[in-house]
Amino acid sequence: MSALIYKQRFFHPNHYKTPVSNYVHIGYIATRPGAVRHENLPHGLFGKMQPGNLQTFQSWQEVARIARDISREGKNIYRSVISFRTETAMELGFHDFAAWQQYIEQHMTTLATHNTIRTENLCWAAAFHNEIDHPHLHVIFWDKNQTIMKNFTHPKIPNQIRKQLIKDTFAFKIKAFCEQRDLAKSGITNITDEIIEQFEAYMKTLNPRAFRSFQQRFEQEDEDSLLRLPKHHLLDKHTIEQLASRLMTLRSQMPKTGRLAYKLLPPDAKKQVDELVQDLLEANPYLSQMTQEYVQAKLELAKLYTSDPDQLDKHRSRYQAEAQKRIANRILSTIRTIIKLEKEAGFQHLQAKRQTAMAEQLLSELLHLMEGLAMDAQLDYDEKVKVMGGDLSKQAKKDWLLRHKDQGMER
Repeated sequence: MSALIYKQRFFHPNHYKTPVSNYVHIGYIATRPGAVRHENLPHGLFGKMQPGNLQTFQSWQEVARIARDISREGKNIYRSVISFRTETAMELGFHDFAAWQQYIEQHMTTLATHNTIRTENLCWAAAFHNEIDHPHLHVIFWDKNQTIMKNFTHPKIPNQIRKQLIKDTFAFKIKAFCEQRDLAKSGITNITDEIIEQFEAYMKTLNPRAFRSFQQRFEQEDEDSLLRLPKHHLLDKHTIEQLASRLMTLRSQMPKTGRLAYKLLPPDAKKQVDELVQDLLEANPYLSQMTQEYVQAKLELAKLYTSDPDQLDKHRSRYQAEAQKRIANRILSTIRTIIKLEKEAGFQHLQAKRQTAMAEQLLSELLHLMEGLAMDAQLDYDEKVKVMGGDLSKQAKKDWLLRHKDQGMER
């Protein structure tokens, strides 16, 4: 394990789920909690679809659609991660978003070269996740002119990329290390794998405990599982403790008998659940954003079938209610678990530590739930737009004409 982690993989282009998986993956890395976002944009995706200046994409969907279509053509979409320990990133001068953008732009050639992609054919996009214990970049890239499908990447390729990145990233540190070891090196052009391995071993001795933690994190989890287990400011201790308290209060107000489902709750209990849902949406900007993205994607889909403002307002209200009901039922699922655990313990209250753990799990599940719903709704819209050509349906056009048929006469 090293001061720099590099991982690379791809989903087989022949698998029927690969295009959708790549689409969702791009949306997830661009918008998930912890992703640093562009000013005035709801995502943090950047990169290059062609040689030239670094691009700030106006929407992550434009990149996701390209990657999805490329996947359908049988081309490989590579997913990679570059990560450092926090203190190492600080030493390297990675103090802000711009520094991370500049870093990956400078080193994309290394990733392309080792994967036999010519620079002029390289397309890539990246997102920076400012995790407390391991700031990292997620990078997706592909060869737009690829003609032969690949079903395997030899492990030596990501290992070679990792070593080259270490060599280029830590040039000044390696030089100092060589001087300490009496290896007179005026530069780093002739540094061998053996010297890099010695340098890595030396780096580990500087803080062995931190390295062990870093190593375990990346050996036990790949980048996709890391995405499903976010550790970020939205799950801070104060927020979790407040939610745990609210859950226990809510549990005491639930009916003593009957099935706990939102539609079956008596009015008073339903009101309490609704209030908690509203408070969560107000207190958690990311959960609120994912909810609104879900509603908006569903609304855009509805616009393909009608342009009646009154109908669209009704649709918006219905989609918002659907999203909030999903959140409410997930909360009730946790309440059911609390009741079950109390019964198993002889109706004793759960310990504070267990309450906090359940609250943290619930909030993580809610974030993941709304992310998934938003992605699915957007994907559904994209598919229908492609089939319909992005135009209104015949019925929608008819409705529009009926509402506007006399406007020309009135003018």
